[in-house]
Amino acid sequence: MKKNTIYSHRVEFANQKLEQLIQLAPNKIVSDVGAGFGHMKEKIEGLGATWQPFDYFKKMEKSIIWDLNTPAPTTVEKAGIVVFLEVLEHLSNPLTGLINIRNHIEKGGYLLLTVPNPAWSKSRLNLLFKGALFSFQPKHLEEHHVFTPWFHIVEYFLKENDFELLEYAIIDEPANPKTIKEKIKRSLESFIESRDIRSKGVSYGIVAVKR
Repeated sequence: MKKNTIYSHRVEFANQKLEQLIQLAPNKIVSDVGAGFGHMKEKIEGLGATWQPFDYFKKMEKSIIWDLNTPAPTTVEKAGIVVFLEVLEHLSNPLTGLINIRNHIEKGGYLLLTVPNPAWSKSRLNLLFKGALFSFQPKHLEEHHVFTPWFHIVEYFLKENDFELLEYAIIDEPANPKTIKEKIKRSLESFIESRDIRSKGVSYGIVAVKR
């Protein structure tokens, strides 16, 4: 598995991977699961692919309702690529969701997934000083952050469901500390990151192929 490529944002990660994989996918149907307000539409259609947007509830007229606790609607096309950005952590039944996504992807198709990184250096410090991971504090239940996507667990779920992991990517927003306190915290974070590369990045991305 290719590791540790750094991207500045999850959309940059998805855009680059789409460019690399669209010609290799078994078809040019790209399912955007958790499509929100359609930020991926222009990129996907610009590559000559068909954008197939799904969401749990409609934020735009074109969204197709899909509760990931159930199989994909029978009226839609199977995907050559699924884009699944910052959604898995919202699922009460993440394994069921991944099984249903697997069944929606053609054999040889790709999954582009990003999630908040529980091992992030800032999150580890937050756990030490505040008793909770940065993106998984009680207040984040309002956003339905109910699954903590540790990499080894997500990797296990994917491998158990016929996915081969091709790439691990770091999604890292550049830090610009200004105050003394911020600079001290950033020094601590940098030390943690020097000891464990997986602690770098507010999120991480995975490219996987369905065997």
